[in-house]
Amino acid sequence: MEQKEVESVIRGDQTGLQDTINILEKISPEYYKKEKEKIFNRSWLSICHTLDLPEAGGYRVVEVPTFKASLLIVKDRQGVIRGYHNICRHRGNKLIRSGSGDKINFACGFHGWVFSAQGQLVNVPDEAQFKTLNKDNLGLIPIHTDVWEGFVFVNFDKTPRSTLKEWIGQMYGDFKDYFSGKEKLTRYQVEVNCNWNMALSAFIEGYHTKYLHKLTAPDYQGGKTNKNRHRPLIETQERHTRYSAPRNPDHVATPAEIAAYKYGKKLTPAFDNDNSHLPPGVNPLRSDIWAFDVIKLFPNLVMLNSNYWHLAIWFWPIDEVRTVIRAERLFYKAKNAGECFGQAFSKVRAREVLREDLNTLEATQDALMSGVMQDIILSQQEIPIQHHFKVSDDMIGAA
Repeated sequence: MEQKEVESVIRGDQTGLQDTINILEKISPEYYKKEKEKIFNRSWLSICHTLDLPEAGGYRVVEVPTFKASLLIVKDRQGVIRGYHNICRHRGNKLIRSGSGDKINFACGFHGWVFSAQGQLVNVPDEAQFKTLNKDNLGLIPIHTDVWEGFVFVNFDKTPRSTLKEWIGQMYGDFKDYFSGKEKLTRYQVEVNCNWNMALSAFIEGYHTKYLHKLTAPDYQGGKTNKNRHRPLIETQERHTRYSAPRNPDHVATPAEIAAYKYGKKLTPAFDNDNSHLPPGVNPLRSDIWAFDVIKLFPNLVMLNSNYWHLAIWFWPIDEVRTVIRAERLFYKAKNAGECFGQAFSKVRAREVLREDLNTLEATQDALMSGVMQDIILSQQEIPIQHHFKVSDDMIGAA
């Protein structure tokens, strides 16, 4: 007797979702202008992680190509995370060129003006030569900054329309301690000639995995009772979405996997189904065929959360046809050489899967730019894409 295919549990309000999207409209210069003004300028945007600022005085420079902005994220001596525009108030020089480090004060290399971690202008060389200078009015230009579960968020709006807690919504308290205790082992950045909506959409559905990843990870999802790899859970929220990817209970470990994970925890493409240490936001359905979750925090952050690793991917539009994609993967801290080997194996496998995901982006953009096809058609397994465009349209239509 043929076994019944797994059916997805679909949660949340799907009112207004459309399975047919006018994609030519979404990738047009006119639509992008509205996105920049009413979506990116008004959203809480994740830009880095507190792991990048381990000590008081730590800083990281983050470039935000959407606004051609350079931001300086600082942890002051009291451990408070602050954000500033990375620009000297004298002549507009970039205060810190790039990277990260450990400083209590920031001195401009052009004329030596010095700013504190609290953003105050504390020293001006030859100050008496400035007739109208008021140091109190020339501190670093702040940007609204807040932190959620180690992720640093900023808001470019002059007066944010919501707090970060309100922006995250119902998931805000669901991840206690999940993101802590890990270490960052991979960081990638690539610029693609593709609209950011299309780039992001390639990472928020699992319909493609059976076909696009058949060479690198042919049987890590699905299985005999889930041949079409239906998601155990698909959930829409006010702004964000999440779904659970299904592990394959019938997965046959290769000799390389057996060797890689012999002395450590199972990592991609194998999955340990122990949920006992996970907070409610990870595998929220407590599915016994769970592999990992994919969370899309609107507008441009995609997170993959599994038992022992976490992947964050940011999609930063440069314009309507170019996107910077940044990816960072964190693992539990290895205790021995065997676990290090397992993590290295998983890193390489995941990198190749990521390369396959990137492979379709420019080809899709090129084909759509011909204009011969106006609409794309989306299935129930692509509800997160439907929801993404609905939230975008709602924000663009707001006053």
